[in-house]
Amino acid sequence: MLTGRILSIALLFCFNTFSIGQELSESKQLFRQGKFETVIELANQSDESNSSRKQDWIVLKSRAQLATGKYADAKLTVEEGLKALRNNVRIREVAAEVYRFNQDEARARELQTEIGELWQRSSWRYRNVEDLMAVGRFLISDGVDPKTILDQLYKPASEKYPQSPEVELAIAELALSKNDYQLAAKHFRNAIKLDDSDPESHLGLAMAFRPSDDTIASASLNRVLEINPDHVGAHLILIEQHISAESYDDAEKAIDKVLAVNPHQPEAWAYKAVLAHLSSKHDEEGRCRSEALKYWRSNPEVDHLIGLQLSKKYRFTESVEYQRRALVMDENYIPAKIQLAHDLLRLGQELEGWKLAEEVFDADQYNVVANNLVALRDNLGKFATLEEDGFVVRMAQNEADIYGQQVLELLVDAEKKLAAKYDVKIQKPVFIEIFPRQQDFAIRTFSMPGGVGFLGVCFGRVITMNSPAAQGSTLTNWKSVLWHEFCHVVTLQKTKNKMPRWLSEGISVYEEQLADESWGDRMSPEYREMILGKDLTPVSQLSSAFLKAKSAMHLQFAYFESSLVVRFIVEKFGEESLVGVLDSIGKGVPINDAISRHVGPIDLLDKRFEEFVTAAAKEYGEKFDWEKPEKPFSDVASWKAWVDDHENSFYGLIGLAAAQLKESQPDAALQTVKTFEALLPENAQESAVETIKAGAYHELQQVENETLALESVLTLDASEMDACMRLLQIHTDADDLENVKRMARLLQAINPLLKSSHRSLAMVAEKENDDELAIESLSALSTMDPLDRADTHYRLAMAQFRQQDSAAAKRNVLLALEAAPRFRDAHKLLLEIVKRKPVDLKEEDSQ
Repeated sequence: MLTGRILSIALLFCFNTFSIGQELSESKQLFRQGKFETVIELANQSDESNSSRKQDWIVLKSRAQLATGKYADAKLTVEEGLKALRNNVRIREVAAEVYRFNQDEARARELQTEIGELWQRSSWRYRNVEDLMAVGRFLISDGVDPKTILDQLYKPASEKYPQSPEVELAIAELALSKNDYQLAAKHFRNAIKLDDSDPESHLGLAMAFRPSDDTIASASLNRVLEINPDHVGAHLILIEQHISAESYDDAEKAIDKVLAVNPHQPEAWAYKAVLAHLSSKHDEEGRCRSEALKYWRSNPEVDHLIGLQLSKKYRFTESVEYQRRALVMDENYIPAKIQLAHDLLRLGQELEGWKLAEEVFDADQYNVVANNLVALRDNLGKFATLEEDGFVVRMAQNEADIYGQQVLELLVDAEKKLAAKYDVKIQKPVFIEIFPRQQDFAIRTFSMPGGVGFLGVCFGRVITMNSPAAQGSTLTNWKSVLWHEFCHVVTLQKTKNKMPRWLSEGISVYEEQLADESWGDRMSPEYREMILGKDLTPVSQLSSAFLKAKSAMHLQFAYFESSLVVRFIVEKFGEESLVGVLDSIGKGVPINDAISRHVGPIDLLDKRFEEFVTAAAKEYGEKFDWEKPEKPFSDVASWKAWVDDHENSFYGLIGLAAAQLKESQPDAALQTVKTFEALLPENAQESAVETIKAGAYHELQQVENETLALESVLTLDASEMDACMRLLQIHTDADDLENVKRMARLLQAINPLLKSSHRSLAMVAEKENDDELAIESLSALSTMDPLDRADTHYRLAMAQFRQQDSAAAKRNVLLALEAAPRFRDAHKLLLEIVKRKPVDLKEEDSQ
């Protein structure tokens, strides 16, 4: 305290030697650095008669008072300014905020109205950049079209004041408020080029890049804290990050830093309410909310922020309640309205959700999120809808025709197995939306384009997924993804969406592997290295591994590690312990307490799990030399030299075998593989090695051995499409109908949009006289622009005719004749259909 007083006195002394303009300029820099008390003292010392500088002192002083929670003092300051400078728009702008924090919303609205009247009456008066930006902010709040403000106010101001960072900052903040992150980032960077010392520009850049680039966002946030270590906005972002990572103690510390600057800061108290809610301390939650609203009772941002944070924790029902509260305070508060739309859509309450999205779009067509949602709604309207046992599946019509029934069958099977296991009665309907365009998936899931790498997301009663058509060249078995996401439905509903992310993901990956050994992840060289290195995260901190993943590989490892924790709990303590943990979480018990009740103290679990997973990693490759060459070699001789110097080299033996196969030395490659396999733990396999074996046996024309190796590849990874297609060919050549059918089904689980699997199934069906399978496969093939359309429709018509479906048979035989008018067999079939008794054609007649 004494040091601060000495600094203040010293600064006042120095300022007495400056000119008035220098004092003001220096005070603005002190404000940026968070020296609010000093700014207030300097403002009190100023005796400014110049009206331009006087307004600067009043605005600066009142903003410093607002920043420190001195709301009554700020009111006195702005009242003095309004009396002295009756036509000033900048003082009115800050005064409106001051009056809100003094519980006088009516006066705040009056002041904003006066800004508009002054601008209309004498716009010529407001020509400096600060006044123009204040008017612009008023017009935005008054609902004027943002494009109009950009074109008629901000852009002309930018041309008139090309070296003014204020204009760039105003444009950037407008874009950010509409979720136009790309435009916002451009103008924040322009502002920084013109003035690197303004923390608000760096803070805005951090916010613009948060959805897309953590590196830039973190660097920008660090720059804010370099300028002002106590910057409230920066610490509010850190609070949110800590809450997302479930680092609640760190969040509390960051909140304390904000409250040290302003003990009444509403967002800080709102975050305290969030922490109380997450700990099921509902009385404390109410007290913190009251503190947040203490000086501005109708502030909609408080409830919106609390709800938003709960929504990020998948507490959509609670978020809906808070967003509705915010809209009671201000029915036109766009952030709450668009968040309410999202939450309702994630709860499956689509009628109201889409209606709200459209209302936001109608009110603010520059709002990128609303624009995206309305466009998405129109696309979803073209989707097919399939229903069975309370599952509502929406997908593109062509995809629904091809594999929609398989989607429904998997969901019914998953519910039968998982709901009973976890003792859950699924709340229905459950909505599943499968998108052929990744952008649509991202907008439905995250509100914005992006989210590349995510295959599916579950909100509790709503699942969104990318279809194989949206995945590009790297395909993942869609059945494993859907099983994973439906497991989230089970666990989220059981815990009322209260479980931490690591446990939710861990159970889903674990259940994938139980459902099919080729699904999910398993120990790999990369995972072994990460476990034995510095990448293993304690169980008590596992959710942070998802938020703070340094790379895509680290994120993938977080999923894998979480599944190992679940496996450890089940193997050591039994399934009933895992179910007990979920039961306790659903009752509001914090995760660490729930684990302590059913498994043991969390610190002990951290220790025992680390021992368990470290032992597994060491066992995986204890006989290998794990040193890597600096870069892979390209020829056999170089790899052989490496292996000679590094006996039992894991990477060396695989590299050598691959190089030998590439140089057409299949026998040598197999001998190298034999050496490698002798070093593996019992029953362990490596996908890369099995692929090399398959290639070597293929070159040696040893089809039986090639088949065994390819089967091993698929056992290790159900998404290996090349292995699947080769096995389909092998079994087709051998006329092994059962295995042709099996491989075709596996191929459809990777990419059902390929014609080859449907052609193969149709062939099997016709050889086995299985009309149901023939109808399924030929119906799918007929939607996929087959090479011989006439033949496909004719064969489908034959199967339907045999199944007594004359109406469908007639439609398809006519389509065959449309493609090939002289198709004699099709004409004969049409005659047979027409000869049928009228009773057989009643369905046709009714149409």
